[in-house]
Amino acid sequence: MTMSNNMTQRARFLRPRSAVNESADGQLHVVLEMPGVKKEGLEVRIENNELTISGRRERAAQGRYVLRERPQGDFMQTFTLDGTVDQGKVDAVLEKGILTLTLDLKEQVKPRKIQVRGE
Repeated sequence: MTMSNNMTQRARFLRPRSAVNESADGQLHVVLEMPGVKKEGLEVRIENNELTISGRRERAAQGRYVLRERPQGDFMQTFTLDGTVDQGKVDAVLEKGILTLTLDLKEQVKPRKIQVRGE
C-alpha cells in the first residue's frame, strides 16, 4: 500500500495525519486523526485499487479566533492498494476522533505457522 502524492490534491485538500501498520494476524490497519469529524461527514471508498478517505471538517466555533491550529474544510487521503489486499474485506470504525480502517490481506500472503514433524 502506498500513499498518493498528487500535488494538485494536496493543494486543494487538507490531509489528515495517518499511520499504516501490518499486524501479526495478517491485517493492515490504517489509522487517521479526525478530531471534530462525525461519521456522517466521512466517505470511505475503494475504486481502481485506491482507498480514498474524504470528507469535511466544519468550523468548530463562531466568532474571532485568537489562535487556530486545527484547519477546517475539505480533506482527502488516498492510498494505492497492491495485489496483497483483499479489497472486499474492509472495516471502518470512528471513535474519539480516530478513524481506523482494517483491511485483510489475501490468504496466500498472510503469515502462517508451519508444523515441524519429526523428533
